[in-house]
Amino acid sequence: THALGGRKLGKQIVIVIEKIEELYDTLDIAEKMHVEPWIGLRLRLQSKGAGKWATSGGENAKFGLTTADLVEASNELKRRHLAHCLKLVHFHVGSQVPDIRTIKGAVREGARFYAKLVKMGHPLGYIDVGGGLGVDYEGGRSMSDSSMNYSLPEYTRDVVYNLMDVCDSENVPHPIIVSESGRAIVAHHSMLVAEAYGSIEKSPADAKVTPAETDHKLVKDLLEIKKSLSKKHRQENLHDAKQIKEQAQNMFELGMLDLESKAKIELLFWQIGDRILDLFEGVSHMPEEIKELEVDMADQFLCNFSVFQSLLDHWALGQLFPIMPISGLRKAPERDATIVDITCDSDGKVAKFIGLGEPRHTLPLHRFNKDEPYYIGFFMIGAYQDIMGDFHNLFGRATEVHVFLDEDEESGHYIEEVIDGSTIEGVLTMTQWDKNYLVRLYKAQVDKAIRKDHIKPKEGMRLLSQFEKGLADTSYMDVNPQQ
Repeated sequence: THALGGRKLGKQIVIVIEKIEELYDTLDIAEKMHVEPWIGLRLRLQSKGAGKWATSGGENAKFGLTTADLVEASNELKRRHLAHCLKLVHFHVGSQVPDIRTIKGAVREGARFYAKLVKMGHPLGYIDVGGGLGVDYEGGRSMSDSSMNYSLPEYTRDVVYNLMDVCDSENVPHPIIVSESGRAIVAHHSMLVAEAYGSIEKSPADAKVTPAETDHKLVKDLLEIKKSLSKKHRQENLHDAKQIKEQAQNMFELGMLDLESKAKIELLFWQIGDRILDLFEGVSHMPEEIKELEVDMADQFLCNFSVFQSLLDHWALGQLFPIMPISGLRKAPERDATIVDITCDSDGKVAKFIGLGEPRHTLPLHRFNKDEPYYIGFFMIGAYQDIMGDFHNLFGRATEVHVFLDEDEESGHYIEEVIDGSTIEGVLTMTQWDKNYLVRLYKAQVDKAIRKDHIKPKEGMRLLSQFEKGLADTSYMDVNPQQ
């Protein structure tokens, strides 16, 4: 109704029909409003997309009209003397299409539908080629799901040429071309900065195992392996250390190994593993078990964000984003790490990163220092990630800043606006918890504690004030409360 109201005001609004039933509803409402609608039809192409969003296209796609539906729509418009109201055909081959041949095939098929509908007596004038224009997240210009084997100029030339070629062969006028390349337009405009507030290391730098006469035999065996590590026997050393670690676990489960010995064995194993990785550095063909050891040895960086809120496509679809440290850039990273968020789910992690040729399972980072802030940047996340994120774990939106480059500024940039992220009160409101109601409940508990002399009135008022202040705080961690 609002769209048709816009038509009454002279606006060029096209209502795109995705299911045939929508056409009848639109035409009936238009008739009651005494206005001629501009109609577009979404095609269900046989051409199928490629990549993670391939199911957006093809004959089993959720939206779009079949060939029989198109004929029915044409006949219905003619029956109502509204053939001239069909203005546009639209198709969508998917998001992030990695192979240009997919786009070429879809454009030619869509153009053929366009031309046939013109010949059936509909003036049309517009063709909407939908989305699909990719973004090269990996930078390798390949056909992987997170890349694309074409450039923007090539995409443009192929769309225009194939439309022109089909229309010329059918002898119909060239249409105005509309595109919906949302990802390509917005991907680069946004990045996420998350602060690491801790790391978990398998072999901390300051951890040491002091040999003792009373050490368990397995501890002594591992100490001997560590002492005799060599490049020549590095893989054999790993096999021996693995066997001892497994044997220790079995003995512990049977009650035959004390806790102190188990702790020493685990620490020695990771120290040996760290050294073995050093001995394999620079090898062109890395054995599979060494690659697995590299992943097992990786640090886990605990970062103040939610994968589900801010990197939804990575969690759901394995989409790769450029990720790198933005602290400590004057020195080379010395650790391999994965990233985990502050949610309670084991899936709240990033353990797949852009690599040379194939994805990496770790990211080079610097050793974490609790006395210095350490920030990690997640790039090219565009509008899709934050707008699709939900309130999983009640974290809500992160704080946003709008940054503009300006040569006149001493720093070369300025912050135009700060948009505060969700507050605790805000996310609780989204889940039907009222702030005033919660404060009343808390105050009742404080009053009860004061009456029973568990706390003094002044302490009770301080607790109530802290509670109310906490509701207004951000839903994310306050990593550096002293700053």
